[in-house]
Amino acid sequence: MPKLTLPSGHTWAFVDANPTAQTTLLCLHGFPDLAYGYRLQIGPWARAGFRVVVPDMLGYGGSDAPTDPSNYTTKRLADDLAALLTALGVDRAVIIGHDWGSFTASRFALWHPERVITLILMSVAHTPPVPQRVTLEDVVKRVPNFGYQLFLASSESPSIIEANLPAFIALIFAPTMSGINFTYKDKLRKLLTSPNLPKSTLASCILKGDVLRAYTAAFKARGMTGPTNYYRTTTLRFDEEAAASPPLALPRDLQVLFVYGVADPTLAGPALKTQRKVIPKVEETQIANTGHWVLFEHSPFSEEPPVFLEEGTPEDPLAGWRERTSAGAWKDGHGDGGPAGRTVIRFLANLGFEGRPAKL
Repeated sequence: MPKLTLPSGHTWAFVDANPTAQTTLLCLHGFPDLAYGYRLQIGPWARAGFRVVVPDMLGYGGSDAPTDPSNYTTKRLADDLAALLTALGVDRAVIIGHDWGSFTASRFALWHPERVITLILMSVAHTPPVPQRVTLEDVVKRVPNFGYQLFLASSESPSIIEANLPAFIALIFAPTMSGINFTYKDKLRKLLTSPNLPKSTLASCILKGDVLRAYTAAFKARGMTGPTNYYRTTTLRFDEEAAASPPLALPRDLQVLFVYGVADPTLAGPALKTQRKVIPKVEETQIANTGHWVLFEHSPFSEEPPVFLEEGTPEDPLAGWRERTSAGAWKDGHGDGGPAGRTVIRFLANLGFEGRPAKL
């Protein structure tokens, strides 16, 4: 099974599809997600001739889940990811991220620019390091629709989420047109603990069948302390970035693609404007009728790959999926990765990275 213990001491689990390909895509997921979140793109990208490496981020799935938030700063994550590439024999890669994975991907490009071919961000725009120390409370004052992050950063969030996991999954993965908005301060906590959450909310979740069972099993097995630790790193990250010498900045010639859903309630408008100022070569693609989950919100059921839950373990329900996908199950699919998957292929082709179609 693809799993490596890195110099940090952390063990990371990952998918490694089409490992003989010349160009590697390193794909980072966000909160609350898994390597499995890229299930619809791994096959199309690998079949297009790319090596596709998708880790369970620290705190999730088969990877380690330390309880100390300091393990989850983006510098430490970036150092681990650079070490993972080195262990896999990869010098430079296309770095792709969604949600927290997008933020981590852009920080990876700050800390390890020499390892980046190009950068593809989804749903969370790049924000440069700030000159003054800010707390999460300060951030929420500036961007009120980040208010939900205060609950996630609290010490009580793991136990509340774990006690109300079906409601949490239904709220986080609600369809775009559901009218559900948990983003403002105290809203998510109140919705999770409400005895009157409509049954229609649970039923409307965009995750269905085996996909819903996979996410539920993985989050239940791992718990939510690791995933929510990302929200406890705001000042820790500032201290790391403030100490950097020379100051951190993306290379001015870096080609960047930003993909986002037009109906994403968590999208930060000010960050979009900032990104356009600091990245001269950013290309933006909007996905219509889509919210936050651009990788799979409107995916046809017929394109869902097998999840192999019966081959997992109680501690790591998706171990079988990672193993089978790395071993070549990606060859059997027929989808194109949806709007996000197609957009990435077009962007890379325009840069001259078309890959060689894999031999099936």
